Amino acid sequence: MTLRRTFATLLVSGVSALALAGLTAGTAAAADPVATIPDLTGQSSSVRLDPGFTDALTQLEVTPGTIGDATLADGSVKFPITGGNVTVYEPGTVNPYVQGRIEHDGSGLSLTKGETKVELTDFVIDPGNPATLSGKVSAGGQTIAESAVLFDLDGSTLQPISTDAAAGTATLTGTTVRLSQTAATALNQAFGTDAIQGGLTVGVATIVVNLPGQMPAMPAGGVETGGGSTSGPSPVLLTAGVVALVAAGGVGFAARRRAGARH
Repeated sequence: MTLRRTFATLLVSGVSALALAGLTAGTAAAADPVATIPDLTGQSSSVRLDPGFTDALTQLEVTPGTIGDATLADGSVKFPITGGNVTVYEPGTVNPYVQGRIEHDGSGLSLTKGETKVELTDFVIDPGNPATLSGKVSAGGQTIAESAVLFDLDGSTLQPISTDAAAGTATLTGTTVRLSQTAATALNQAFGTDAIQGGLTVGVATIVVNLPGQMPAMPAGGVETGGGSTSGPSPVLLTAGVVALVAAGGVGFAARRRAGARH
């Protein structure tokens, strides 16, 4: 019952976040987007698991596993992208100026100790402020929360974007994935320990998405993203910039900081 109450708190927090997002979306309607990917299709989000995270699980005798279409190989867990969308606005016109979601239905991560098994599935990446990864939580075969914030995403470690025009893909790596405090508390109660800490680095994320065929041109002097820019005539560079913004909320902060430095 304690575990269920803890995750119920997570669920209430998620509902509040959705209400706030609805207010933000209403503000966005007053501004015109500069780029939109209405339907994300295919490719994957993966996390190279940090040794500190895997060592902690080993010490606690908790075994990680995969659910559904997820795979775990060579120290990385991968979740197929099943849908989502992203819209980018002129910085300063709405907050956050990158909005959308990246969906991973039908896959997830399991954590098992003895007869206790916690399942985290159907991940959704939200590039808002702050950027988070939420998902469905189940324990003992019962759904505890349909959507709860599980991980915090730190884009300050983002690397430059890479694109493959021939393959029609863009790849972004470097976003640090950290366990949320509320998720850490719930897992501690599930496994009867106090050793799992909020802010624990889970790993570093890599996101690969299919590029759409055509994208509108960004205005000159668009938002810089890592080692590249979303300005200029190239659809590939433009889309890569959009992907970068969607995958790491820290990019927005870096862009605003650079913009402030120019004034």
